Amino acid sequence: MASLPTTVKTPLSLSRAEHWTLHHVLLHCIEREAAEPGVEPPSVAVFRAFASLDAGETAFTEPELEAIQSVLAEYHYSTDWWEVERAQLETLLYEVTQVRQIASHPEAI
Repeated sequence: MASLPTTVKTPLSLSRAEHWTLHHVLLHCIEREAAEPGVEPPSVAVFRAFASLDAGETAFTEPELEAIQSVLAEYHYSTDWWEVERAQLETLLYEVTQVRQIASHPEAI
């Protein structure tokens, strides 16, 4: 993917349920490092994405979108994550992937 400047923010269109699910996943990712020994801390981009989302923002920089995509993929394919949220995770992962592809290739629109 072509790189976008790290200061440009790309909006995500999130329903209330998707917003909550993304918030929950990012928070769990952040808290997991403190709760589980040996778990590597999340990237700074995960913390920034969570802070933005927690403040009600739904626009993210490319590094934040990349971090969100990575976390969503990890949780989507995890066998110990709640099945009830799997469909939401799949929808969010698809949307973030699409937004990143469109943002990196605006001439294709």
